[in-house]
Amino acid sequence: MKTVLITGINGFLGSRLAIRLQAHYNVIGLGSGNKNLNRLPENAFKVYSSTEALEPIFTENEVYAVIHAATVYRRNDEPIEKLIRTNVLLPVELYDLSNKYGTSLFLNTDSFFNNPEFDYKYLVDYTLSKKHSIEWLKIMQQDKCHLINMKVFHMYGKNDGPGKFIPKLLSDIRSNMPDVNLTPGEQKRDFIYVEDAVSAYETVLQQAGSLLPGFLEFHLGMGYSVSIKDLALTMAGITQSTSNLNFGAFDYRENEIMDSVANNKSLVELGWAPAFNLKTGLTELLQ
Repeated sequence: MKTVLITGINGFLGSRLAIRLQAHYNVIGLGSGNKNLNRLPENAFKVYSSTEALEPIFTENEVYAVIHAATVYRRNDEPIEKLIRTNVLLPVELYDLSNKYGTSLFLNTDSFFNNPEFDYKYLVDYTLSKKHSIEWLKIMQQDKCHLINMKVFHMYGKNDGPGKFIPKLLSDIRSNMPDVNLTPGEQKRDFIYVEDAVSAYETVLQQAGSLLPGFLEFHLGMGYSVSIKDLALTMAGITQSTSNLNFGAFDYRENEIMDSVANNKSLVELGWAPAFNLKTGLTELLQ
């Protein structure tokens, strides 16, 4: 079995990747330590600590591919050093080691926020770190190790952080909170269920041999956008909520992104197809 290293293996995306890929790959992980693996089956994966030297990962294992899924958002005002270390320095060091030890693929997880057309002030430090990360990786890029940027759009699903937008909104609506205050809700997002995102990574791994060497980028989304208003109304319909959805209670954020949609044509051409639309994804999440 080929060995795949997943950073942030206990994270929302990383844990789902590990569980899905273990059927066909020897999955190893990189995390903050062996004590915080609550999203994973017990003792299912060999996990290295990000606080220790990284080179032994490559000397002890013949790593076929690295999936960099670890990220820091700073939603809780974590130290800026932690954001830079995780979002910029970690992928740079891992890609350098990947080139040194003959790793074939490096899949970097990017965000739709990192778009030159947007000047969104929300999570600006996170977005800047993602921009710096991919620019450094492109400078370092070597054909012997494919550099693939997975630009993920608005992902949601089971075991996501409870403070993030969809889990928080769904919790409020499902609990029949009397008033759920929202913006006017006309801004649109490309919502993708986490299992569809994971299957896209799997497709890229499986089809790697057909990809041209060099830098490639895939947009990971459904290819269409849905308004926040329609999202909230869909949640209310599925849960039969009695909450009053108070659209317009909040103003839009500064430089709000009014529409973001993935151009997933190249990913579809590889053979990927999503299995969940918004309603089926939310229903699966509720179950």
